Amino acid sequence: MKKNKMMRLASALLVLTLLTTCVISGTFAKYVTADTGTDTARVAKWGVTVNVQGLSDAFAENYATDDTATYAAATSVSSIDAGKDILAPGTEGIMTAIQITGTPEVAVKVTYKADLELENWEVIGVNKYCPIRFYINGDVYQIALGTDAAELEAAVENAINNYSKVYGPKTNLSGVDADYLEISWEWPFEINDVADTALGDQAAAGNAATIKLTLTCTVTQVD
Repeated sequence: MKKNKMMRLASALLVLTLLTTCVISGTFAKYVTADTGTDTARVAKWGVTVNVQGLSDAFAENYATDDTATYAAATSVSSIDAGKDILAPGTEGIMTAIQITGTPEVAVKVTYKADLELENWEVIGVNKYCPIRFYINGDVYQIALGTDAAELEAAVENAINNYSKVYGPKTNLSGVDADYLEISWEWPFEINDVADTALGDQAAAGNAATIKLTLTCTVTQVD
């Protein structure tokens, strides 16, 4: 009987020892590896503005004389119709000066889209005559006597539409305005007196030749 009690006591101690060992091993005897990472970001800045300055002032009602010593008047060309811009031999103007501002945090491309309309540039006795010269970033565009004005329209539009610039991120766009498109025009004073006079008479008869330029400047993010 005593021997059985000793056996039961030994068995109980063995079980208790095993339980204790499991508890200890489950609490202290393990491998642990951990890591934590985090990151934050904000949306990249854009803040670009475009202003096609000067296009509405490409032509004028009045043009100053080039010969103040001979003529007392300040102007040599003046519109009889208030609010109506005109042009004549000896006049010139700047059609546009682009102003772009902003420092975007992305690369951008500046592009242009032009629509030039030259209407009624045909005169009696001298068919197909358009004496206007266009200057696009210093390059001259003009047509010879007898050439259809549509050819000049196409040449000017292509020159404008094909002109573009790409700038890297963080470029101050107002600081690179020398790269932007510049367009000016002139009607040279002496090209063809007969044809010039015919255009003037045509205008007096109510069928004036006209020029219209529509220009869009777009700044687009590039990948």
